[in-house]
Amino acid sequence: MPPRIRLPAITPAGATFSITWAYGRCCLSTTNVRRARRSETDEDGEEIVIDLKQQARDDFKAWIAGPGQNFKRPLWNDMNYLTAYDRKTWQRRSDYEKDKMNMPFPLNPAFRSHPVLSEELKDHIHMLITQRGRTIRSVSAEMGVSLERVGAVVRLKEVEKEWIQQGKPVATYLTKALHSMLPVTPLAPPRTQQSFHEGLQDMVSHPFSHRQTFVPVSESKEFSRVDAGKEFGLPPTEEAVPHPDLIKIAKERDMGLELDERVDLQKERERVQREQTDKEKMRKAAKEKPLKVIEQGRFAWRLKDATTGKVGFRYGVPHQDRKKGQVKIPTHVR
Repeated sequence: MPPRIRLPAITPAGATFSITWAYGRCCLSTTNVRRARRSETDEDGEEIVIDLKQQARDDFKAWIAGPGQNFKRPLWNDMNYLTAYDRKTWQRRSDYEKDKMNMPFPLNPAFRSHPVLSEELKDHIHMLITQRGRTIRSVSAEMGVSLERVGAVVRLKEVEKEWIQQGKPVATYLTKALHSMLPVTPLAPPRTQQSFHEGLQDMVSHPFSHRQTFVPVSESKEFSRVDAGKEFGLPPTEEAVPHPDLIKIAKERDMGLELDERVDLQKERERVQREQTDKEKMRKAAKEKPLKVIEQGRFAWRLKDATTGKVGFRYGVPHQDRKKGQVKIPTHVR
């Protein structure tokens, strides 16, 4: 919408009410009914009545016919905010002032429009996970996209492909409209570094860390983030961030390790991660294996085959939940 034009507090007698290019950069303020008209006296002592509302309408029409023509239609593949133009000359800013152009609300300079992923980058993320078998964590670290957004891209791409196979219409025009009005993160060319779409290590503040605690510590003892996490029942920050491997890589680089050594260490971490993932899948598959279920009333027994002597020494021992003095609330986060 066009900017608001602030009315002058006092208009000198005999002045003409015409808007200029420089005047069009002012803001429009609502005029109270009591201030809708003002009267002044000229040199001959005659009273002159000034209609401020009519003046505001004339100024607005003049702005629409002048600088407002820049905002009649959105630009293609570029932002067309008020801040994208110089407020004195109403000339479009250069590409070196992209930070000032990405400001949709001039009175709130701290707000910036968040970029959106290009279709090429979405297709590349989907291909890395579904065809090459890459993990979500590795793709997130390589493409500079958060874990949640990578998962959402894969799910939505699968739904899109399913709809196309079923012959359902896909609203691609909405995506094109958004890409034409918002900043877009493109896919980097081959053999070049992909620019980060967003911060990857943003961590949500856990409620356990909101309380205060006082721990006496001797001066000779080093109190680190790991010790602070133990007092709050939380893991250290290096382990709680979405990508702890990136912290390890940065530490190895600061230690002065060669590139080949860092690559070997990263491959070893990826191998361990794959083994843990495979074990977790096997455990879930074994747990979801169909068992024999016997239902009687409000009770249900799930029976599975067991070998005598291999069921464990605590087999048949009930839980301690109903005993007095047992701690039944979580004391730490795993």
